[in-house]
Formats: sequence, C-alpha cells, structure tokens
Amino acid sequence: MLNKFLVAGRMTADPEIKTIGENRLCKFTIACDRPKRKGEENPETDFFPCTAWNRNADVIVDWFGKGDMVTLVGSVHNNRYEKDGQKRSAIEVKVEEIHFSGGKKRENTAPTDNGNPYAGTEDDPLF
Repeated sequence: MLNKFLVAGRMTADPEIKTIGENRLCKFTIACDRPKRKGEENPETDFFPCTAWNRNADVIVDWFGKGDMVTLVGSVHNNRYEKDGQKRSAIEVKVEEIHFSGGKKRENTAPTDNGNPYAGTEDDPLF
C-alpha cells in the first residue's frame, strides 16, 4: 500500500511552533489553486492543514511565512472523532519532506534596487 501526498502551495499564515514534551510541533495551512476551468473567472482553491514535527517544524518556522510558496511531501491522515454525538472527520497532511519552490507572493513586483546586487549592504555605494 502507498500513502504519499505531494502538493505545492502558499502558506496562508505565519507558522507557529509549540513544544509538547520534548517534541516540537508546527501546524499550518497551505493554499493550492486548481487550474481554472473554461469560462471561470477565478480558480478554485483547496486548503490543506499540515503538521510538521521536530526538525521539519523548525525548518517551516525558520524559513517560511505567510504567502511563501512551499512544496511538501507527506502522507494524508483522515482523523475520525466524535463531537456532540456527531461522527466527524478531518484530513491532515503529515509532512515528511519540505522543498523550497519560490519566494513570497509580492503585491508590488517593481524592483526597488534597480538591479543592484549589493543594494542594502555595506558594499552598496549608496548605503
């Protein structure tokens, strides 16, 4: 049997980490647009709740924030539970691998450094 999940999407919020015993846990959600169908103005978006533990949790918190593109490999878990006498289920992606796949979603894409690779550093003549 095989349970592998591959998704590339954007972080919906800045991730936060918490410690449970000696382990670190990061819960976050990524949004992934479906391809637009003919005649549709906007694509539909799927939201995937994810959990990362320990080193993977550290990587997510240290390197990714709201709007960042990330590619994840993991497994899908369908958690079944009962609440108020109703049977419910919740899908969750358990992160196994994290891949960098792009930068932040930018509102203003105009370059501000005029192509200067040293902009904002001590080597920048205007710094």
